[in-house]
Amino acid sequence: MKNHAAYGLEMEDLDVVVVEDSKPMQTIIRSILLSFKVARVRAFDSVDEALQSMLAEPPNVILTDWRMEPASGYQLLRLVRHKHMDPLCFVPILFLTAHGTRALVDRALRAGAHHLLVKPVAPSTLYSRLRWLLTDDRSLVLESTGFYNILGVDQLLDAAAEKIQTLENARTYHQQAIQRLAAVQDIVDKEFERTAVETEEVMIPENPAIGAEARQLQAEAAKVAAQARPIKKVLSKLGAKGAKKAAAKAAKEKLPASAYASTHREPGRRPPNASRG
Repeated sequence: MKNHAAYGLEMEDLDVVVVEDSKPMQTIIRSILLSFKVARVRAFDSVDEALQSMLAEPPNVILTDWRMEPASGYQLLRLVRHKHMDPLCFVPILFLTAHGTRALVDRALRAGAHHLLVKPVAPSTLYSRLRWLLTDDRSLVLESTGFYNILGVDQLLDAAAEKIQTLENARTYHQQAIQRLAAVQDIVDKEFERTAVETEEVMIPENPAIGAEARQLQAEAAKVAAQARPIKKVLSKLGAKGAKKAAAKAAKEKLPASAYASTHREPGRRPPNASRG
């Protein structure tokens, strides 16, 4: 195990190589690094040019873009980290990219990069990352594949990925629970509406057949009552006259009126035991 080439140095001692295929970005990065008073800055347009210079004079730090043609920053990282590239294999690499996705960061760090910064990078951010790099005591270890990598980085990335996956699973479960709750609530609301409609249909409307028959019987009853009223009046008058005659006859013979109740009859009717003659 061995520390990287910049560990324990001062900012003023750094020999920095910049690999960037954009001339304007090269100029910006060079100006920022020179403002930090580093010892040396070398800028190259391609990976091939940078490798030729670095093999002759290994730097302390490499700043490289991720997307370049024909060789990319990732290819440069894999070339440098191979054990046959000693002493370049111990030089720390910082990526500068406009595409800082989670997958890209994971891939870069697992391949042996020390850090990744997203463009446009502020001078203060770059300065703080370089200061951090000078005190980063993580060792570089040779793996069975023949490449050097930072000790413990895979375990840290695996733990971070597991935590992120757990959070994603929790978020997914929460969203599914909300959807299931909404579906159940919708079913309950529809069931309540259906029950309410069925109750109204059963209790409120009348049966048409029964209603029509009841109205017909009511009309016939009213007709019969109207026909019976004159007959009732006649019977009432006749009954009153018969009672008066019986009372007068009883007074005459000084007998109780009840004695003549059985002999009282309505006009036109024969007494109960009277003989015909």
